[in-house]
Amino acid sequence: MRNPITGLLVLFLLIAGAVFHIGGCHNSNGSGGDMPEDVQNEFTPIVSSFVTIPRPVLGSDGKYHMTYELQLTNANMLTWLINSVEVLNADDHNQVFVKFSGETVAPNNQITPGRIPSDTLARSETSLFYITFSVDSLDDVPQKIAHRFNITVPGGIPDGFLSFLSLPPGTPALVQIIAETQVPSIVAVNTGPPLRGTKWIAADGCCTSEHHVRAVLPINGKLVISQRFAVDWEKMNDENRIFVGDPQDVHSYFAYGEDVLAVGEGRVVVAVDKYEDQIPGAFPVGIPLEEADGNHVVIDLGNGNFAFYAHLIKDSVAVKVGDFVTRGQVIGLLGNTGNSLVPHLHFHMMSGPSTFGSDGIPYMIYEYELIEQAESIEAFNEAEATGNPLPTIPVDNPGIHKDDLPLDLSIVNFAQ
Repeated sequence: MRNPITGLLVLFLLIAGAVFHIGGCHNSNGSGGDMPEDVQNEFTPIVSSFVTIPRPVLGSDGKYHMTYELQLTNANMLTWLINSVEVLNADDHNQVFVKFSGETVAPNNQITPGRIPSDTLARSETSLFYITFSVDSLDDVPQKIAHRFNITVPGGIPDGFLSFLSLPPGTPALVQIIAETQVPSIVAVNTGPPLRGTKWIAADGCCTSEHHVRAVLPINGKLVISQRFAVDWEKMNDENRIFVGDPQDVHSYFAYGEDVLAVGEGRVVVAVDKYEDQIPGAFPVGIPLEEADGNHVVIDLGNGNFAFYAHLIKDSVAVKVGDFVTRGQVIGLLGNTGNSLVPHLHFHMMSGPSTFGSDGIPYMIYEYELIEQAESIEAFNEAEATGNPLPTIPVDNPGIHKDDLPLDLSIVNFAQ
């Protein structure tokens, strides 16, 4: 009797009726007849879609950064090992902007749900592949990108599967070029500073810190990262201390109670002012989604740009829904409400008024002074937990910056 599993596999392959092409070739092979050159049937075991379309932003290092995600799904019955993923210029596949291979695949490919690092995708399994890279100038930003996947089956690709693809026995891997998209020429929105004063630290910022950049949530029927370009702003004193005194007292922190400013002219569309401060030192347990932002404000700046401020002090929110605000206007005071570890201002720009359901978009600050940066994320975490002085290191381009985004761990001065 015929093996029913083998029969199902054969039936699946016959119904699929598609041929995979090595190297992203666009002409079908083994199709059983002539086909027009612009028609292709490529069998791609891993299918992909964009969580967001990548948009470049000028960082404080003088480079243009691209940060985005690919949603991957294994649409095949075999388990596939991802040997490498390359980001290509779609018009010139020889130009590779970044390559993930070997040990760098698993940390950037996370199975959903659970955000489990993995370099394999089992049958019907879905993951998010997180990509960030930079180029030296705006002229180097590609107009269109594509992604080259090198994949195999652990232990070797079965000969029957290779035969279906018209490939010789022993072929070690498949190469598929997928996920092609235009790169929008939209310039990142320019904003004023959300705070004023000296020694503000851009914690968990763009583009390699994972806390915000990988904060994916299933909201309103889709995967969304509203915090993709978010910054948690914390303040130091002249000794580079984040707090002095009782670490469980919000008043010990130099950021607490600082004025929070409108970054541009616009209309207030959300204003929440009802939550008490959390006790610093630990994230609250069991907090519902609707309370995670604490007291917060959303301002519609126009053209699909919305400014979001979270964790403000109760009874400090100085605006209401419908108010029109101007750049530099005080809209509240920095606090520790909602899902907050220590007093800080969570700020980001997004594509709509929904604080979790909108897409996080890049932005630039029209002027600030870059002075130095934290030595490392470990050093920052230790200083935040203990109150010890934060070790810092020089930056290559200190001084006044105009129209760029402070990158993770930057320490900046805003105008008074």
